[in-house]
Amino acid sequence: MIADLGVLRATEDAVEALVRLDEMVASAPPGLPTLLMLRTAQAIVAANDRPSTAVRNDATPDGDAAFSALLGWWYAPASREFITEDPVLCGVALALRDAAAMIRGGRALTLGMLDDAMHSSDTPLGDLPHAFDSVLRAAESQAWPPLLLCAALSSESCGQLRGIPAAIARTVAPLAGSLTADAFIAPACAETSASSLHALAQQAREVRRRTQVYLERTAAALVQCDEFGRGRGSARQLVELLRGQPATTVALAASTLDLTAPTAGAAVDRLLGAGLLREITGRGRDRVFVYAPAVAIAG
Repeated sequence: MIADLGVLRATEDAVEALVRLDEMVASAPPGLPTLLMLRTAQAIVAANDRPSTAVRNDATPDGDAAFSALLGWWYAPASREFITEDPVLCGVALALRDAAAMIRGGRALTLGMLDDAMHSSDTPLGDLPHAFDSVLRAAESQAWPPLLLCAALSSESCGQLRGIPAAIARTVAPLAGSLTADAFIAPACAETSASSLHALAQQAREVRRRTQVYLERTAAALVQCDEFGRGRGSARQLVELLRGQPATTVALAASTLDLTAPTAGAAVDRLLGAGLLREITGRGRDRVFVYAPAVAIAG
């Protein structure tokens, strides 16, 4: 493989940034990789600007509302009835859920995605099969990681086809994610393979920064619980739960933590008053709460 020096340097940049993110995720509380995966689902849907075929773009909720709906749908099944009542919110939540399921399923480079990349270029389709065949066969037999496949497709025969390297880089980059299973990164589109990979690295560094802020806010939340007097114990239990399950109801919190409903309700109210929870249904009963630091990680 005759590799382009710029692409290799960009690949090195992406790998370094993703490894550093992986190191942080590996030492973080359980549940963070899934939260990052859900954050990426929102980024993918937002980048495509098509939350649902039935949803008008001018009616789409803002990022916080959409991500809160996704967290409620994913972690607190009781919220689905509320979300379903709003066709716009439901369309967004379903699109985010489907994107998350696609990522969690380990979606790799597929013929469908290659087809999308081909049609996004200005190269005659007849020139493509022989250019891809040997690279894809080698990648499959040797189990190449996505970043290496991206670099290979951006060099030699494939790299000489006008428009293809950037199209492939844009297609592969969201899948290059990281070495952990669920922490995927959605980079900005770029005009060249190298710039796409640098964008991937930049996104990885940004997600690492957001993750650090999330971990700091979660640690601060536990400190805040110490201000609740006799209620500090149940409040701390709830915060620990929310680190891995950032949406809940009073009933769900009570059953999961083995608390009485009044005790769980009091803990929810304390965190709500402290700004650590936000209620997303607007109802007086059957309320669903999402963990504010988790919502902020997608902002």
